[in-house]
Amino acid sequence: MATVAVLVVAYHSSDELPPLVASVQVSHGPEHTVDVYVIDNSGDAAEIETLSAMSGLAGFVPSGENVGYGGGVNRLVRALPRAYDWLLVTNPDVRFTEGSLDALLEGAARHPEAGIFGPRVTAPDEVVYPSARAFPSIRTGVGHGLFANIWPSNPWTRRYHRFRDTSLAEDQFVDWLSGACLLIRPEAFELVGGFDEGYFMYFEDVDLAFRLSKLGRGSVFVPRAVIVHSGAHSTSRQADLMRRVHHESARRYLDKKYTGWWLAPVRWVLRLGLFIRRELFH
Repeated sequence: MATVAVLVVAYHSSDELPPLVASVQVSHGPEHTVDVYVIDNSGDAAEIETLSAMSGLAGFVPSGENVGYGGGVNRLVRALPRAYDWLLVTNPDVRFTEGSLDALLEGAARHPEAGIFGPRVTAPDEVVYPSARAFPSIRTGVGHGLFANIWPSNPWTRRYHRFRDTSLAEDQFVDWLSGACLLIRPEAFELVGGFDEGYFMYFEDVDLAFRLSKLGRGSVFVPRAVIVHSGAHSTSRQADLMRRVHHESARRYLDKKYTGWWLAPVRWVLRLGLFIRRELFH
């Protein structure tokens, strides 16, 4: 038996939450205790009223301000009324398939040394999303950043998305997993102080996995667990702003990875590549 706290950061997402909660209920067997907690980042009075009255939630936290994705998760963790065996961070527009959480927990039991676990992620049309990826490096990051939109089959993007193969059935150790759905050991989360709140949105999942990997707490892709993610529900209304936030987060991550004064030229080249991608390839 496991106890799981499902942590959801909402931003004008009240219409997405009832189907998410319903899907959580069919994702696991009766031997597990699974509670859903939501934090609202919108600050919208109507949203807060709707969420505070919503059934199926174990707890609701109105943040009062938009503290970002990682900041919202961190606040939810601090507000939990009890200790849980697992933290399950998920987006409001995720739908768990029947037995998917059971499969994810079974995968986690097979790898007690790992800190993060993630399912296979598909779109509603069943196209597999590349949720298990390699850490961005100089060559991979620049190559993928510059050519992904104009040459999708380039070798750098193929390496970055190398676990998109739908034939994979066995667990795979990977560099990092999409923050759309992450099963995290609480002790691992606490070990690194949770998400870095310097990332408002995007790359907080990469950064968390990177910091845990340096402590020997890797990430495991569990393809037998399947979820459906519609994607970009709360960000589609602000596409241009989110694109800029994405590139700022990428710059922060790469600056943290390539530290040292002697790597300053590398950081400037990476910044230039990100600027070109942001401005020219929308």
